[in-house]
Amino acid sequence: MRQAQRPYIEAARTLGQSHLQIMLRHILPNVMHLVVINFILGFSGFIMTESILSYLGVGVPIGTPSWGQMIDSARMELAREPAVWWNLGAAACALFLLVLALNLLGDALRRAFDPRDSVSRSN
Repeated sequence: MRQAQRPYIEAARTLGQSHLQIMLRHILPNVMHLVVINFILGFSGFIMTESILSYLGVGVPIGTPSWGQMIDSARMELAREPAVWWNLGAAACALFLLVLALNLLGDALRRAFDPRDSVSRSN
């Protein structure tokens, strides 16, 4: 609601723009960076939650591919002689790189959509 009391919104209302025009042309561009960040962080959190729950055995059903199950089964391989560590390392690295890539993508999209950040870059 803070955006609705901004002076540029009042000016758009004074010029006779409809509520839909105000939302699409003025409010949406000013809050898009917040939407992108919330979505990306939420999606990263969902991936980590699914992996942790699958690692603990309460996530997806057994037999469904999951990084948590891959890490759990690779952990069991460490008890063998000789220890097979690369399965655990590959699964954990892939999970880490996916979450890192999503967070970097979210940060880049936030910078692209943030109107205040684009103003400071042009000066």
